[in-house]
Amino acid sequence: MFGIQMWQQVVVAIVGAVSIGWMVLAIVRLFSRPALGKGVLREGTAVESALVGGAVPEGARVFDGWSYRVGARFAGRVRIAVYEDRVAMAGPRVPRRLYQLWIWTQGLMLALVPPALVAAAVTWDWLWFLAAIALFIVSFVVSMGGAGLWPGLGELGASTVGGYFKALEFPRATVREVAIGKGWSKGGLEIVLLPYKAGIDAMAGVRAVSFFAPDEYGREA
Repeated sequence: MFGIQMWQQVVVAIVGAVSIGWMVLAIVRLFSRPALGKGVLREGTAVESALVGGAVPEGARVFDGWSYRVGARFAGRVRIAVYEDRVAMAGPRVPRRLYQLWIWTQGLMLALVPPALVAAAVTWDWLWFLAAIALFIVSFVVSMGGAGLWPGLGELGASTVGGYFKALEFPRATVREVAIGKGWSKGGLEIVLLPYKAGIDAMAGVRAVSFFAPDEYGREA
């Protein structure tokens, strides 16, 4: 498996550099792009936390939804309140460092699959092919395992006092690239989810609503 010739090593190294570099740039972009403004993390109101008795302010619109696999880290049920000049999103969220570790692990494991497949092709060694399958399985398990755990984990880790969720508020003018249906996995996430993107887009149909807005760190999410 490891006794490969120099030209084979060069080919594998080039493919590996391109694949890993492409993934690293996508993930860095996902977590580091500066936003047009900065969001504020605060305690949600009764309406934003979906509590009984909360009154929707005049002129506001309130939507209930399900947030899934996005850089804003909302995990599961979410309520979005659209006011005249601002938007507030409230609901359980995944811890920032844990979410980033999840993305980096599945992304880098996936990025190692192409060079392993190329190594199998240039050496005709089935062990490299098995290695590629193993890397993809690890990436898949991390990806789907985390996606399945996030809603419950977000509920357990939700910061609430008397049932009030934390709300992320940002200026309405900073919301951009609103889209319905496919194309929601933008900003770098489309590279991390490349093997599953078409299938998830098909399920999204006209149900998924996506947009970019600033988080509490001033990063675009």
